[in-house]
Amino acid sequence: MQRKKGILLILFACLSPFLQIKGQDTENLIQEFITAYQKGSVSSGLAGQIFNRDEKEVLSLLQKYHSDKNDRIREASWYLTAAIGRKTVHSDVRKDVLMQLIQGCRDSNPWVASKNLAQLKNFNRSLFDAPAKKALEEIFRATANPPEDLIRIAGFAGCRNLIPDFKNRTIGRQEKNQQLQWVYYLALARMDDREAIRYCMKRIRKLPVNDETIEDMFPDLIYMRRKEAFDYLLEVAMDRSSRCSSSNPDNEQAIPCTAKILGMIAPYLAGFPVQDTAGFSTLSSEETIALVNNWMKEKYNADAILQDIY
Repeated sequence: MQRKKGILLILFACLSPFLQIKGQDTENLIQEFITAYQKGSVSSGLAGQIFNRDEKEVLSLLQKYHSDKNDRIREASWYLTAAIGRKTVHSDVRKDVLMQLIQGCRDSNPWVASKNLAQLKNFNRSLFDAPAKKALEEIFRATANPPEDLIRIAGFAGCRNLIPDFKNRTIGRQEKNQQLQWVYYLALARMDDREAIRYCMKRIRKLPVNDETIEDMFPDLIYMRRKEAFDYLLEVAMDRSSRCSSSNPDNEQAIPCTAKILGMIAPYLAGFPVQDTAGFSTLSSEETIALVNNWMKEKYNADAILQDIY
């Protein structure tokens, strides 16, 4: 027994320096990354080395940088934190990163806070549990002029406790900024508020179907994730009379908007027959329309609309 204990002690003594060096190496890599980030010269190789380390160790080491007085240091630490959340295959790590980023939306620098807010779009809606929603609600109510991304993310996350707040911003045009007022309606629609859905659809249907409307307004319809919105998107996509500019710079002739619209909505529909946007240009118009029509008849319903992604 004594001999075994002696062997274990020797092994521990041999491994201890190695474990310490490994920990130090991770911290050194983080410091090196942050220094490079401040100079605007980060290499993917350096970031890759950090991502190959133990995720929880890296997140723990990054904590102290989140409260650093230097804005760029905080920005770099949040960048790494968000990247780990995007890359990890472990749901508990992803959830931890999500909660950290929500707290990062309170950063004293509006630019850093806005970048953390934008990162929340990379997380599935199912990760936004009651504590996450509550934190977002608190941030919204503590913000004098809530930014557009905060409103949209609250709608995406399903912060239903904010529905009265959002409605108050639209009733009587309390929100003077017309763009923000529109965003409040969109967020309400995302949370299945029927009045907001009707308002948004009525406004969109009045617009001509052209490049400008498709590029500026159709992403808002996609964000809503309501069947009424996707019914309309599919309707106008299959209408061959709509006219858009060609993606070919040498072709000045207007073409149907079908491929352009279908390419936008494909990633948000489960089982859509053409998922690769490049496929729309390789298929003939007749083939594309036949595929989509068949899919709409056999498989399209509200459940086909992917709700868990932003």
